[in-house]
Amino acid sequence: MKDHNLHYKRWFKDMYRRQTSWIPAYFKDMPIHGRMKTTSRSESANSFFNKYLHHGNFLLYFMVNYDTDTGCHGKPCNMQRHLDNATKRSRHKFGMGIGLEQHVAKVYTNTDFLEVRKEIYKGAWNCSIDSVENMNGWQVVMITHLDKRRQVKTKCKVELKVPEKEINCTCELFKRMGILCRRVFAVLKNNHIEEIPEQYILRRWRRDIISSHLLVNKNGLAEMEDKTFKLLTEAYSNMEYCLERLQNDKGKLEYFFKTTRAMRRVFDQDPVNTIALDDSDEAVFTLFGVSIPEHIEVNIPPVVHNKWGGTKKRMVSAVERAAASSKSGPRKCIGCNLYVNHNWRTCKVRIVHEKSNCS
Repeated sequence: MKDHNLHYKRWFKDMYRRQTSWIPAYFKDMPIHGRMKTTSRSESANSFFNKYLHHGNFLLYFMVNYDTDTGCHGKPCNMQRHLDNATKRSRHKFGMGIGLEQHVAKVYTNTDFLEVRKEIYKGAWNCSIDSVENMNGWQVVMITHLDKRRQVKTKCKVELKVPEKEINCTCELFKRMGILCRRVFAVLKNNHIEEIPEQYILRRWRRDIISSHLLVNKNGLAEMEDKTFKLLTEAYSNMEYCLERLQNDKGKLEYFFKTTRAMRRVFDQDPVNTIALDDSDEAVFTLFGVSIPEHIEVNIPPVVHNKWGGTKKRMVSAVERAAASSKSGPRKCIGCNLYVNHNWRTCKVRIVHEKSNCS
């Protein structure tokens, strides 16, 4: 707009004000915006709340369902544990036989490993190096990307500074999606670099980003400083990593146990690290992440209609009530002239009377 002097046009000004609704192509210069679509955030929120939200629900029902769904036993945490277990138990087959593929499997989660490995394979088979030049300490490489029919799809320029391991690509896939592109992997493979530079491995894709132990106590750790939380996460990750590596070696496992037990004895002697077990307020804050208020204004309703209704009998359905009310009473027997549950044919009075007449 500035280059062509269009910022005074009304139509361009109105369109620029609506930039929050633009398609992702306009956000390619913003970090990680390639993974966020136009309506994905609102659709995700609607899908999350529509599972248990109804216009006739009370506030109490909403709070209970929300805590159940987002708590340590809710679907997000269960999915987190499931994905962590899948990442730890996964055994990958390396088809390329290069160190890059093994390094990716070591640092990325299972889902991101499959995505990054696809880029490595595409870089090895579909990308070719046209020219290599050195300019001001940068290695400038021109890459031709071929499609499945071996036809030219795109041409990109990759810049690599070998000592610092800084990489730039004109496609800017790392800025949009958070992972390196296939052209970059082709250049890394050509320079015999077998590990992805640390600055290009985002923390959100790492397999050790958060320990499974911290998922249970996430409420109590909400107010913790970022540096302390990071150290705690790395400590838990190191502990889990050591236990996984030593679970089949009894000798090393005993050495690890003795070392940690000695450290525990040293820490137990420090009065600063003692935990106040009698403080109920601190225990509530650690468990729920909130403190007990001094004045409680909202209480539980005194009458709550539940399934049992305070009796030992189950609730009778409408069908059962209708069936019970539709049943007719006993009929009159012409043998004994009484309203009973038998008829003239089975009436005992009639049978006795007939036998006496026959005799």
